[in-house]
Amino acid sequence: MWNHDVELAASGIDLPRLERSLALRTQRVGHGQYEVSGGAGSHWVDLYGANQPRCDCGDHLWREQVCKHILAALLREGNEGVVGALGHLVATLRGSGAIDGTTRAA
Repeated sequence: MWNHDVELAASGIDLPRLERSLALRTQRVGHGQYEVSGGAGSHWVDLYGANQPRCDCGDHLWREQVCKHILAALLREGNEGVVGALGHLVATLRGSGAIDGTTRAA
């Protein structure tokens, strides 16, 4: 069984995916199980699936990646690795000028 408390390294989280996960809505339907909506459709996430979190979306099933739906569920659970990656996301967006409306010279 996948251990929810395992740290996800903030540097290993895809920041664009994390950013997209922030717009999603999560509804807990069971222990570690979520219905995640707000994108093209609703998806089901099971954080305690066999050896890893699972989602029924194509990004997770076909690419075997941690998708935005899993990230949204992990945020809802308060996973420290994912929450910590928010700081990296904010720093990246500030550096690009996306937050304060300015653009920075490269």
